[in-house]
Amino acid sequence: MSTELKTVARDRTVSRLKELGLSTHEALTYVTLLTRSNVTASALCKETAIPDSKIYYALEGLSKKGMLLVQRGNPNIYSAAPPREAFATLKDQLTERFNERIREADVLVDVLTPIYESAEKSGDLEVAYMIKGQKNIINRMKALVETARKEICIFISYSAVLKELKQSLVEAREKRGVKVNVAVTREVFENEDFSGLGELRLLCCSCDPTVDARAPTLGMLICDMKTLVTLSNWFDETAMLTQDQSLIRVCRDYYDNPVCCTSVQWKRKK
Repeated sequence: MSTELKTVARDRTVSRLKELGLSTHEALTYVTLLTRSNVTASALCKETAIPDSKIYYALEGLSKKGMLLVQRGNPNIYSAAPPREAFATLKDQLTERFNERIREADVLVDVLTPIYESAEKSGDLEVAYMIKGQKNIINRMKALVETARKEICIFISYSAVLKELKQSLVEAREKRGVKVNVAVTREVFENEDFSGLGELRLLCCSCDPTVDARAPTLGMLICDMKTLVTLSNWFDETAMLTQDQSLIRVCRDYYDNPVCCTSVQWKRKK
């Protein structure tokens, strides 16, 4: 192999060793020792052009990485550790450093999460966005019900909405132990089957159009106190989804207000 090709091959090897964490001087020293074993530090300085003040740092670094054999004397004699042995040690050290980085990342997650959760999330989710179309509204409501883990609170003014969501609500309650709170208008109460659902209440204020003819019909779904879907009018095929906590708390308090929602017992019709 010509001198030029040897130089190219050496430079490529040095570059690849640096990618594995060796310094330039360490990589150059190791490559040189592969072809010239049992040499002194002075000889290495001449061979590599590494300054005398730097060569011992390179030799010490290689020794710590398990890539160097040292014969103690005056002067010391140096040889490269066999590549298979040297890289086995290097791989162990790389793995340990990687695992340490992973552990540091886990610690940072624990430290930064409370900061993130306590900060205002103005850009996380729009205050509200619209859902168009009855099918899209029902699909979004079903998806929220099916992912709920603690509590569902739902206000229903339309029998069609109850029919679409009932099975998902029953499964959330019976299979996952989710608390299901249901409030319905008198018309829905008198005409639908509520078996298998949770606590039932009757809308008894202006949110029920049968009580106040001027009131808009209403539907709401709150899942785990995180997400709210409001349905202003089923036939307009428009709903609003939000994660605004202030609005969610107001709507949830509405369910607990006995002036607005009265506990009621439903009995299966014979």
